[in-house]
Amino acid sequence: MFPSCPRRLLSAWRESVRVGWHALGGRGVLMTALALLSVCGLQAQTLQLSPSEIFKRARPGVPAAPPASAPPAAAAPEGADTQRPPAPPPKKVAAVAQAYLYLEPNQARFEVLFDAASLQRLIDEGSPLPERLDDALRQRLCKEMAARAETWCALKADGREASRSMAYPVLLTGKPGATQPLEAAQELSPAEALVGLAWTFELPPMPDQVAVVWQGFLPESGRIPASILFGPKSEPAEIRRGNPGLSWRSLGRLPRPQPLVRVPEASSVVWRLPLGFVLWCLAGVAAALFARHRRARLFGGWQLYVILWGAGAVMLWPRLMVPLTTRGEAEVRDPGQAEVILSPLLQNVYRAFDHRSESAIYDVLARSVDGELLRRLYLETIEALSLEGREGARVTVQEFSAEVDEVDPTAAGFVADCQWTALGTVGHWGHAHTRVNRYKARVTVDAVKGEWKLIDLEVQEARRL
Repeated sequence: MFPSCPRRLLSAWRESVRVGWHALGGRGVLMTALALLSVCGLQAQTLQLSPSEIFKRARPGVPAAPPASAPPAAAAPEGADTQRPPAPPPKKVAAVAQAYLYLEPNQARFEVLFDAASLQRLIDEGSPLPERLDDALRQRLCKEMAARAETWCALKADGREASRSMAYPVLLTGKPGATQPLEAAQELSPAEALVGLAWTFELPPMPDQVAVVWQGFLPESGRIPASILFGPKSEPAEIRRGNPGLSWRSLGRLPRPQPLVRVPEASSVVWRLPLGFVLWCLAGVAAALFARHRRARLFGGWQLYVILWGAGAVMLWPRLMVPLTTRGEAEVRDPGQAEVILSPLLQNVYRAFDHRSESAIYDVLARSVDGELLRRLYLETIEALSLEGREGARVTVQEFSAEVDEVDPTAAGFVADCQWTALGTVGHWGHAHTRVNRYKARVTVDAVKGEWKLIDLEVQEARRL
């Protein structure tokens, strides 16, 4: 019955059952039997039996009942699919909604990030989500959101509604605060992509209070966490459906706008007109023409006349000098002198783009640039300071330095071979970028109405460090 147990152990077990039955009763027998069976390696089997079964097995000559077992599984019907069961559906990704309010002197920028799946359900209500965002779906999603969200956001500065412009929606990857542009060949599901919406507003130089009115809540969400960023600081906020506003008071915390750099005035140029010499020359020419016309013979001949005329001109050259003062350029031949003039002119070009409206930019830009270069420099600088794509974010130059290598004086100014470095920062979608650009150019500077101005600029090399 217990082939794995030695004969000596089996005899001891039988004796313990007999003694325990008379001395300890049924409970003692049960405990003793369990202890011995565990030694024999049969504890797992006996734990499934009742005490009566244990006693039956312990009595010699009584056949043991087979252990209870689970009922056999029902046979699968013929032709049934015996493959692995389908995988559970993927875990639902939480919806994304995050807002950012960037505040600077003269301008504000409000951004909102949504997951593409929520916006896709908003556009195609009731339709299943596509598995992948192909190029056609991307274009349609951005176009639909550009039309729907144009009026979602408004801003008031000191109680007055600010003029706004909406940037074209962009597709991003990652998460709020750590996003990357979505590449053209990158395949993602709607739950893995983000859609960025952005509005820019023109503000006074130092607004006291700014209030954002928001109307773009999604059906399944009634709140949007937000961050207000001003200078190097930030503070958390929240927009709720019941109170769809975001208000912020400056209290002197907004950094003041950077002033324009002073440009040295074009020096006054004093011209000395030798009036005696000019009159003597005119009189000598008139006398010679008269004598030739009358065919009169000059005393001593033409040789003596020229000698006397020349001697009189030399004598009268320093006489009767009439000073004439004009506003114009001082002759610039030294690179250091040219750098003092050129560096603030170029720096003020970047300061002009701290403004948002085109008219304000042109007004400040005209203080440093003149002629056809004004329009060309406006377009080229806008392109250089704007981020790639159509996000609308613009770099603000924080540090600037210029060096002049060579100078060639001209009639009204000078031409300089120079190079300059511009370091700027830009914040968008919850994180900041730093840009360092290095330029090498040949610049022409003239005195225009007593002020130094750029009239030509030819960029020879542009690098991003």
